[in-house]
Amino acid sequence: MRVWGMTTESGVQLSPEHRAELEGWVAGRNTPQKLVWRARIVLMWADGASITKIVQATGKTKRTAYRWRDRYVERGIEGLRRDASRPGRKKPLEAATIERVVHMTLHEKPPVGTHWSGAQAGTGDRPQPYQRAAHLGSA
Repeated sequence: MRVWGMTTESGVQLSPEHRAELEGWVAGRNTPQKLVWRARIVLMWADGASITKIVQATGKTKRTAYRWRDRYVERGIEGLRRDASRPGRKKPLEAATIERVVHMTLHEKPPVGTHWSGAQAGTGDRPQPYQRAAHLGSA
């Protein structure tokens, strides 16, 4: 693992090249705002600002300030450019599951009542896959 910026007790040590690039991001008129505040956070850490000053100046949380400092230390400038990957969407329900739920709501009585209401079919006692299937079956 390559370490891009060294951390001290209160901040980050930047190379002159990285400082120039980050300052360019802050001064640039066409730089996306998320890159601007990430650069400001890292620059303030490098200048020895306290976490309180960084939070006040950027309007971000302590967690965010620490996250971007750590991301810079681990991955350098590229770590600031790219957002971390996030989990994808839920897998779609299988056709058999949807068919089973639709069949159950059309041909079986619910535990309470005489027929399935939308609320009973889509929420309540049913596990989440059944809720999703009921929703898909009603569309």
